[in-house]
Amino acid sequence: MNRLSTLLIAVVTAMVVGLAGAQAALPEAAAEALDAGEARMAEALATYGAQYPDRPLWQQAFAEGRRAMSLAPEALEPVRFLAVAYSRSNWYGPAWNTWRDYVRRGGDVSQDAEAQTLIADVGQELGYGAYARGDTELALEYYQSIVDLVPGDVNAHVWSGRILIETERPEQSIASWQRVLELDPTDTRASYFLELAREQSLHGTAAVNAFRDGVALYEQERLGEASEAFARATTRNPEYAQAWAWLGRVAFERGQFRDAGTYYARAAALEPTNDTYAWFRAESARRAGD
Repeated sequence: MNRLSTLLIAVVTAMVVGLAGAQAALPEAAAEALDAGEARMAEALATYGAQYPDRPLWQQAFAEGRRAMSLAPEALEPVRFLAVAYSRSNWYGPAWNTWRDYVRRGGDVSQDAEAQTLIADVGQELGYGAYARGDTELALEYYQSIVDLVPGDVNAHVWSGRILIETERPEQSIASWQRVLELDPTDTRASYFLELAREQSLHGTAAVNAFRDGVALYEQERLGEASEAFARATTRNPEYAQAWAWLGRVAFERGQFRDAGTYYARAAALEPTNDTYAWFRAESARRAGD
């Protein structure tokens, strides 16, 4: 390495260190405002049994944070302080926007346990509120934003998967349920919905829902209604071999062997290697005298 290259590296290194130092060193007045804001926030948390943003100590904390921001507009510390204060006072909208602003400005929350907890809590409140109002797309935005910022938040993955299932986007929901199981392999709810999402992706949402209705009715011994549900499943997806087989099963148990043979024949044609379908097709034909 020649002398010029060494000199250039030294200059660049000094600039980086200098910028980092400038970011780290708040002006004295801004640091004092942040200290005052921290004190007011601590006092509010100790004083009030329930936290609301319109209470005097919280208003004072916000004012100090905004003053610090005006005195050091490029610094991240005042932004983070306000995000924390808005979160802890349950002022969810400004809290969410301020956390997003903090991240946009370069704030790193990946190793910030307090930030991750508050972001998840605020996002959950806003997401569930949107869901309860029927705005599923906005709710999904909140939950998926939590996933981006706090990848280990199980609840955000659950709600993302749930909304995608409910809005008939099973293919997109698969990743959410897989992630839930990675985070908690014992979650039987996630196992159920992952299987459902995969079935719906393969056969169609309407067909799978009708098929599952049929199974539930069959287990209740309501065979006539179960048959209608399985028939709906085959109408919605004529390539759904399992639905044809269950339609045949109900007909077989009701002694309707000619119909059972027809249904099992359709199932067997769709899955030629399924020996069970082939056997019931032949047995139905035998019992029908064909």
